[in-house]
Amino acid sequence: MSLNRIINRRNLTVLGMNSGTSVNSLDMVAVRIVRTDRGVRAKFLAGREKKYPASLRNLILDLADSDKPDLTHTAHLDNILGRFYGRAAADFIGQLARQRIGIDVVASHGQTVRHLPEKVKIDRQTVRSTVQLGSLNQVATRTGRITIGDFRQADIAIGNEGAPVTQAAMERLFSSRKESRLIVNIGGMSNYFYLPGPGSKRPSSAADCGPGNSLCDLLCLRLFDKPYDRSGKYAAAGQVSQRLLMLLHGNRFFSGSTVSTGRESFGRAAANEMIKLGRRLSMSNNDMLATAAALTVDSIVALVWPIMRVDRTIRKLYLTGGGRKNIFLVKSLARMLPEVEVVAVDELGIDGDFVEAACFAVMGEAALRSEPLPTTGRRKLPVMGIIAQPPVDR
Repeated sequence: MSLNRIINRRNLTVLGMNSGTSVNSLDMVAVRIVRTDRGVRAKFLAGREKKYPASLRNLILDLADSDKPDLTHTAHLDNILGRFYGRAAADFIGQLARQRIGIDVVASHGQTVRHLPEKVKIDRQTVRSTVQLGSLNQVATRTGRITIGDFRQADIAIGNEGAPVTQAAMERLFSSRKESRLIVNIGGMSNYFYLPGPGSKRPSSAADCGPGNSLCDLLCLRLFDKPYDRSGKYAAAGQVSQRLLMLLHGNRFFSGSTVSTGRESFGRAAANEMIKLGRRLSMSNNDMLATAAALTVDSIVALVWPIMRVDRTIRKLYLTGGGRKNIFLVKSLARMLPEVEVVAVDELGIDGDFVEAACFAVMGEAALRSEPLPTTGRRKLPVMGIIAQPPVDR
């Protein structure tokens, strides 16, 4: 379908795709977005997960954790990922068609391999940067659909950090006219979204809290030869070291100089340093994992508690991402935030594994309309997203 025909339609079904910091899988969702005189409505239709082959996942992680990434490798991986995303999307589009769900466009976030939110000076210029791989043209070619992506660069261009960028999409998916909502995503990193209800004294807000599952996953692999701590059982068998926890809180991110973070701060290097410190303190493997989990919980509480203290109407803390399945994390949050009920965001009608992919579906539709969406900055509103079009037969 041509771009002209698509942008003139008020009802679009968008395939949103996202691959998170943990690099576990490609998440895909179908979202129907309808524009009326009353506003924009988004409805979750279906979701699907496509696991990465181990070899491809290793290629991504080696690049993301490398101190000196290879440019040739990066260029090739961009196309390899684009092909993988395109094939996965095409398969899902076929499955959806059999359910009588037709996909109009694709919105792909890609895979973040570098996130550099701190300002640095290069050639007398001050810059921030973020890099997502997964060629949009490869996706468009394999799906035959117009594909929107590269969402973060517009936010970088106006002087922001390029994250978090899904605040407006979360509002479109989850805001309520009846109540304030506080949502925490525990993926590779953790971040919160505050969506005020009627009468709230605070504006909507969003920010990264710190590590989510990243440190725990890396430690679990190194210490227990397991890809992740299922249900948090290894952490639950350990004791938190307050001394190590204090050292971890010395991470530069917690100084408050940025509102976003990534594997650069809480990836392989941080896990290696934590193991070294843990060994020096004669800690058990379980103790190290418990302490990493405590860092995740502490960093979340540090940001959401001040919001709850002002907005007393908040009764629930909704969790998204893989971390909502970690019983140890959930119980720890509930213990530190007894004023609220800690529940899965699935209660609100969207599978918590697919929330971020749904957000990029919403953002892709907005990009087609040239609609600016607010992010963490207030000076300008970015129109986020680049449009790639599929080839046309002669």
